[in-house]
Amino acid sequence: MRTLVDIPNDELESLTALSKADGISRAESIRRAIKAYVALNRPPSKHEGFGLWKGKGIDTDEYLRKIRAEWDRE
Repeated sequence: MRTLVDIPNDELESLTALSKADGISRAESIRRAIKAYVALNRPPSKHEGFGLWKGKGIDTDEYLRKIRAEWDRE
């Protein structure tokens, strides 16, 4: 898809210089910037939490028992 975007001259000059240094077109630089922005700002999916405890050396069952014991009334 093509789109029209107004970019201030000083930013356009910087973008042009960076693109030349990387050996890519300005359009490719903009595509990469958009991809990075979306990746950083996308809400996490419901599946991204799976496996977070792997390799931590924590017995999750024991940890949960300990946490739930704190809920018990004395």
